[in-house]
Amino acid sequence: MEKSPLKIRLLLAVLATAFSVSLTLPLQAHAQKATPTASATEIETLLAKQAITELIYKYPRGLDRGDRALLISLAHPGAKMSFGGREFPNWEAYVDWLIQAHDEMTGNNHRISNILIEVNGDRAVSESTGTATLLVPKQGNPGLYEERWMHSRYLDSWSRRDGKWALDGRQTVNDYRRVLDVPADLVKARYQVIGHIGRNDSSYRHFESIK
Repeated sequence: MEKSPLKIRLLLAVLATAFSVSLTLPLQAHAQKATPTASATEIETLLAKQAITELIYKYPRGLDRGDRALLISLAHPGAKMSFGGREFPNWEAYVDWLIQAHDEMTGNNHRISNILIEVNGDRAVSESTGTATLLVPKQGNPGLYEERWMHSRYLDSWSRRDGKWALDGRQTVNDYRRVLDVPADLVKARYQVIGHIGRNDSSYRHFESIK
């Protein structure tokens, strides 16, 4: 008995679907097999780099606000510091020197970029670029300010102790420095300088609002 055209069309549709599925399943299996997955070591390295990056960014935050506690928290006790040709016995001495030097400034602003990090287990090294814009009263001349541009690189050594990443040491390389004398009248008329307001800065309240 001859099959009706409708039955033939249904049979052809079933065969076409089966053929399509037979082709699709191996392709899907191959695609799933070819999808790269991160290993536990790679994930751990990424987490370490993120933790270190946030510590690097906290340095200008603490420095521009004169936040000693935040700056101290970036390093392990006894971390060594080299700045220009000057050596500091530990990180704490360096932070105290920094804060005193910046307290004498009318304004300061720091930026960090170009962060590169290499991680090896519980140790890491990094290089970052720091840019500072400083406004300082001219010593011996109350009618002038010094406007300083500083371009530096921070060569940092890090370690993870008890699950916490922090600095073991920092060497600062000074790449560029420019100083211009600016009349005090011009600073008063044209400059907007926030100065040191410490933890009164609105960013502290902003971050605390999420807690």
